[in-house]
Amino acid sequence: MLRKVRRRMLGISPREVSFSVRGFHLGDHETRSRLEAAGAAFVRGYQLALDIGEPEHVGRVIDATEGRARASLARGADTDHGGGGRADGIGFVFEGAAMALSLLDALSPIPGDRLARFREGPAARSVYTVNVGVGWALARLPRWRWRPLLCRLDPLLGWLAWDGYGFHQVFFHPREPVRAPLPGYVAHATAQGAGRALWFFCCGDADLVAGEVRRYRPEFHGDVWSGVGLAATYAGGPQDHVTRLPRLAGAHAPALAQGAAFAAKARIRLGVPPAHTEAATLALAGVGSAEAAAVTDRVLAGLAGHTGPVPAYEEWRRRVARELTTTGSSHVA
Repeated sequence: MLRKVRRRMLGISPREVSFSVRGFHLGDHETRSRLEAAGAAFVRGYQLALDIGEPEHVGRVIDATEGRARASLARGADTDHGGGGRADGIGFVFEGAAMALSLLDALSPIPGDRLARFREGPAARSVYTVNVGVGWALARLPRWRWRPLLCRLDPLLGWLAWDGYGFHQVFFHPREPVRAPLPGYVAHATAQGAGRALWFFCCGDADLVAGEVRRYRPEFHGDVWSGVGLAATYAGGPQDHVTRLPRLAGAHAPALAQGAAFAAKARIRLGVPPAHTEAATLALAGVGSAEAAAVTDRVLAGLAGHTGPVPAYEEWRRRVARELTTTGSSHVA
């Protein structure tokens, strides 16, 4: 009975991530299938966690249902053809599950700890996408329900929740301006998520993406391009369009490289990166995924005790972009 009530009140239909339903550019069949598969994985994780509710049980089911595909990917048996499929969708599954658990926490009469248990336990290897999933929940909640989630955001990676918020807003309302829900740096973190969503909205068409980026105010272009680089590297897309992105980004090519590096790090935490991640990291950051991930780690280690004028997360992004640029790796146009 509880499962039925949750599904009726909070359920997300798989049709909601269909490009034709959303009115997205359809692109070529392979790219559309890959990106739609990412959305389907998100919904799969969301419905699973919504039904089960207990994070440890959710984690066990995810390992059981997604584990075979991940093992196949690790053996090299499951490559990137066929639209991505289950093998490289595990991060999106965790993201969707995090959204559901966040909603259950926020809507409980007594604030719950489901998200924290999930983030620190079964989903620890996908902590980046888990934080993004919190932003999806924020987008579906009235503001007076935000507090149980906001007070538990990680000081560093919690900014990814606003990335998730921005992604949600563009994914479901691509023609409406994205308004940051809070002042200050939140607007920049939200713009990064908007950039990720634009990669989906444009179905990986580099020229269409560049046109959409120009709709944003110039002070946010770097953030949007960072999100584009992250999505192109993490979710994948047509390689000929990925390789054109640095030229189209122009002066913001370092931000594009930074987004690719963050995606590479997130993929490596999950296991063996898909082939499209390696190819995109090389195209956008000028180095392989392992080296790009190492840059993010090295820079983060140097941020211990950061107390500058911008959040540590932003300083992390800036330093990663700068290091990739100074090594001649970002292909600045």
